[in-house]
Amino acid sequence: MRSQIGMVFQGGALFDSLSIVENVMFPLKMFTKQSQSEMEDRANAALKRVDLVDANHKMPSEASGGMQKRVAIARAIVNNPKYLFCDEPNSGLDPKTAIVIDNLILEITKEFDIVTVINSHDMNSVMEIGEKIMFLKHGHKAWEGSKDTIFRTDNEVVTDFVYSSNLFKKVRRMYLEDH
Repeated sequence: MRSQIGMVFQGGALFDSLSIVENVMFPLKMFTKQSQSEMEDRANAALKRVDLVDANHKMPSEASGGMQKRVAIARAIVNNPKYLFCDEPNSGLDPKTAIVIDNLILEITKEFDIVTVINSHDMNSVMEIGEKIMFLKHGHKAWEGSKDTIFRTDNEVVTDFVYSSNLFKKVRRMYLEDH
């Protein structure tokens, strides 16, 4: 079962002592019996998919935060998982890079037909990537719906969190006027 799950951790969780390509190959070494050259080919294909060509022999410390996140995504998809879990995938990234990561996760989810579960406090990411949204409060489900229904909810937990931002208050107002 574990071989069917890809994980992107909040901090990237890359191994400092392994090169970028070795980090991406790590799940292949754990869950497959592929040869070294097959693993390298697969890792290079995953790195190419996340737009990281010619970064193979760099160490994680030589990569920017956005590059490290893309390496983590490549490592998560290298085994062609059925499920992808992302914990705060945009944590610590600037807004522009966060959008790149959101788009990459969305593209990969569709391209590889992966069920993706994202844990995030970033409402921009939630609205960009999410099809089904679930709000948790104190470990319990407080609300569930879609990015369309979130604008119409009266659920206080959701409105207190989502509309604490003036931007989302304006977006909600515009959405309700159009619908």
